Amino acid sequence: MSFGYALRKFREDRNLSLREFGKLSEVDHAYIHRLEKEEKTAPSEQVIESFIRALKLSPRRARLLRLLVGKTVNETLVDVFIEDEDRPLELLQPLAQMSFRGVRPETKDDWRKKADQLSRLLEDDEE
Repeated sequence: MSFGYALRKFREDRNLSLREFGKLSEVDHAYIHRLEKEEKTAPSEQVIESFIRALKLSPRRARLLRLLVGKTVNETLVDVFIEDEDRPLELLQPLAQMSFRGVRPETKDDWRKKADQLSRLLEDDEE
């Protein structure tokens, strides 16, 4: 799962402890910890909204967090979509589900190359 990974990254970006984040979001810090450790995987829409408000996420980051609920996505790939604000979120799901001949991408640069290839392929299909 990847929701917990992204949630922890966004919380740490704001320099919030679990307890501080729990107070701001009005969600029990122990539950947040279980989400981040992926012991729990299906937060309600109300909880997600509380997290988005407490973290003051941009609309793009809020959408990314929602896309990751219940999904298994490589953490390095998640990092690429967190860092590359201009990268279309529509590429995340196909990249996460893609099969690779040979070696699966491991580094951020590897994933960026695959995302760029996929983007070009999709653009060619539209023409």
